[in-house]
Amino acid sequence: MSSSSVAPATRHPRLRAYRARADGVHVVPVEEALAHIRQPAPDAPPVWLTVVDPGPEEGQLLRSLGFHPLAVEDTLRGRQRPKLERYGAYAFVVVYAAHINPQRQRMALQELHAFLGPHYVITVHDGTLPAEREALARWCADPGRFADTLALGYNLLDTVVDSFFPVIDHLSDRIDALEQEVFLGGSRSTVARLLQTRRELAYLRRVVGPMREIVGSILRRDLAGRRTDLVPYFQDVHDHLLRIAEEIDALRELLTAALEAHLSAASHQLNDIVRTLTAWSIILMGASWIAGVYGMNFEHMPELHWRWGYPFALGLMVSLALVLAVYFRRRGWM
Repeated sequence: MSSSSVAPATRHPRLRAYRARADGVHVVPVEEALAHIRQPAPDAPPVWLTVVDPGPEEGQLLRSLGFHPLAVEDTLRGRQRPKLERYGAYAFVVVYAAHINPQRQRMALQELHAFLGPHYVITVHDGTLPAEREALARWCADPGRFADTLALGYNLLDTVVDSFFPVIDHLSDRIDALEQEVFLGGSRSTVARLLQTRRELAYLRRVVGPMREIVGSILRRDLAGRRTDLVPYFQDVHDHLLRIAEEIDALRELLTAALEAHLSAASHQLNDIVRTLTAWSIILMGASWIAGVYGMNFEHMPELHWRWGYPFALGLMVSLALVLAVYFRRRGWM
């Protein structure tokens, strides 16, 4: 990416502006981009303004540009449902990009707000957003392909949607590993990771569904009969979202099957333990019964005065225990 000789204004440290010119896309002063947003020149190329970690000052700036207070409030509060709202000459879009947290090895969703006007794109988000950087890199590599804001909107949506595929692959590999653990016996941590993965898939499905509706709305309302050249591109994004949703559903089914298999194996193991304990309790009960009989303090018990009475009682206990043990082993209880 080329840069202009003038650095972005230092009084807007959270803002960065880009603009297409004859010799490519350049970083331009924020004031220049703001002036273009307020009063665009006829047939001027679009500008892209990024706002990172917005605060009250950035919120006030967005209001001064004429954006609806509710849309600005959404950008500052965050945690919005993916949506597309039209406000006269501009549209407000909320989408989510996905990536894997390298420290925790878990899925992370990153919220992105975008204002799409006739001559500008304004993106607002917290922290670094790889999907946005990739979209900017595409624009810099081929400015002619993304010559207007609708094409830039496709560029941004395409990179955001593509960020889901590595996450899907990661979750698929994790589920395969969990299935192997389940077949090998598993543990308590296996159940915890199964439930965590199912929760991540639910979050992902909750985001993908509304994003598919956004792209469908653009195809029906914004492109119909006007920008037929962009229809195949947005249709491709829509197809990617359908594929992602189908893969999420397939992974959820695999995860449910693995969880049910683990619970079934745990129940079977519990039944085996209960049967083994039951068999041993019956074996010991037989020995206790013999000991209880000869432990009664009656005067007329011949065996009490018999010389071989004690070895006879022990032998009877052992014999009964052996008979019961053989019986339970043949029944598969031991």
